[in-house]
Amino acid sequence: MALRMIYKLNDAAFRPVFAQLMEWSISDLPKEDRLGRILRQQSLYAFLLAFFDNLKSIVTSYASYVVDSAAATLKMLNPKTGEDQELWKRVLKTLRKCFEHDQDDFWQAPAHFAAIAPVLVEQFLHASSLDLSEELMPAVVELAATADSQEHQKELNGAVLRHLRSELASVRLATVRCQQMLTDRLGEEWLAMLPEMLPYISELQDDDDEVVEKETHRWIAKIEGVLGESLDSMLQ
Repeated sequence: MALRMIYKLNDAAFRPVFAQLMEWSISDLPKEDRLGRILRQQSLYAFLLAFFDNLKSIVTSYASYVVDSAAATLKMLNPKTGEDQELWKRVLKTLRKCFEHDQDDFWQAPAHFAAIAPVLVEQFLHASSLDLSEELMPAVVELAATADSQEHQKELNGAVLRHLRSELASVRLATVRCQQMLTDRLGEEWLAMLPEMLPYISELQDDDDEVVEKETHRWIAKIEGVLGESLDSMLQ
């Protein structure tokens, strides 16, 4: 219903309404009413997901209203169960659509990238209690694709790689699988950073966790498929 209304409005008429909607999600509620805020934001992000998915690149600039909200929401959520988890999923799905349809280099802007990238990568710490393959990993891959600059990709990759030395096998496993997806999606562009990855890959070949070790060898196979050469000599 909201989208049908939006189609009848021009940008000048709708933008103030959008700003008020963002404000509504966090205003006029007692500070102690955390559940109320969560439920309002669930409604907001259900709308934002449909908004960015349907109107695509036409509304990329509206992400400027969403960046700080999404970052703050991800930081404060404890998405192990219940309403927090549902909101967490909706925020990540919305961000993914924002990244996917960006044709204006919105996420290449250092301020926008810096506001969301570290918070996004921090979500790998939830790997012990959540499946990250449906929401988080695709969002990270889309951000890497749309950021499309060596500087941003290097920063993102460095942050992701640090999780490969987590004490939690679940975090290491999720990170390896995300690196597989990044390799599949970006190919040689992503593997320009292979020298930075090699020390981590070398360690993970003998990981204490069998699944992590197995997935590392799958990652190596994907890298070799892109490069057309064996990594054996590089991993000595």
